[in-house]
Amino acid sequence: MNANSETKRVSIIVPFLNEQDNLPLLYARCTQVFAALEEEPEFVFIDDGSTDGSLPWVLATAAKDPAVKYIQLSRNFGHQRAITAGMNRCTGDAAVIIDADLQDPPEVIADMIVKWKAGYEVVHAVRSERKGESGLKKLLAHVFYRLMSQITEIEMTVDAGDFRLLGRKALDALNSMPEQHRYMRGLASWIGFSQTTVEYVRDARHAGVTKYPLVKSIALALNAITSFSGTPLRFIFYLGTLLCTLSISIGIYLFIIWNFIQAGPPPHEGTTYLTLAIFFVSGLQMLCMGILGQYIRRVFDEIKDRPLYLIKQTNLRST
Repeated sequence: MNANSETKRVSIIVPFLNEQDNLPLLYARCTQVFAALEEEPEFVFIDDGSTDGSLPWVLATAAKDPAVKYIQLSRNFGHQRAITAGMNRCTGDAAVIIDADLQDPPEVIADMIVKWKAGYEVVHAVRSERKGESGLKKLLAHVFYRLMSQITEIEMTVDAGDFRLLGRKALDALNSMPEQHRYMRGLASWIGFSQTTVEYVRDARHAGVTKYPLVKSIALALNAITSFSGTPLRFIFYLGTLLCTLSISIGIYLFIIWNFIQAGPPPHEGTTYLTLAIFFVSGLQMLCMGILGQYIRRVFDEIKDRPLYLIKQTNLRST
């Protein structure tokens, strides 16, 4: 913690992967924001396996500015685990998680700090508008967030990404969770505490290419659903019950028709229905096995209990 009890420190957690064109501008804009605030910043840059000039820029900046800290992971562990590394090592009284692509304006941090000083432990930044994204991605995101709010057992903030402020109590709570498949947006809602939101317009990416194309976004959505909802498992139970009931009902119906109303089944008519039924049931079984497999894989990964990430070098002490 900060030695000066009167001055609060806010850690700016920035996971990055090949963002050499964005990091200097992000750093400059954040520095400008804090120049007008009472709080002092601690920059925590987490290199998630970059191969461009991102890390050399961070190292050079850290040599000039003692407020700049860095963590270089031993390889690419993924965005959510890189965030976790920053949360585990940061020393601020609060922390702001922000991506390096400048889609989330650093100027919103000032509004978050106002909410934090008012007593909130978790401040979610909610996107009122999303610039620079395709219509399909916007539609899928809209559907996903509203679906999650309906099928999860916790109340999740709609249209909120990873851009948020966490007070020290919230940070400590999240740092106590060692689970392997991490969906930080869900975990931040799950911990409870006093939570609120601030709205902002999400800008288009400043430079470089997105690290969350449509395929990865869908994978993240599936991870979120299986991490925070048992609804897919209940769906399998309900669907199986429905199919069994339909099968028994159709069997009774055909038995009555063929034995009491007409003399036996029509020739060859049942073959088509039987073939379709086999294909339908086979596909349904594979779907259900796939859903079960997602949950079983998560159990398998938790049992292995591997570390969430490995650090190659850092100028931060472990907390």
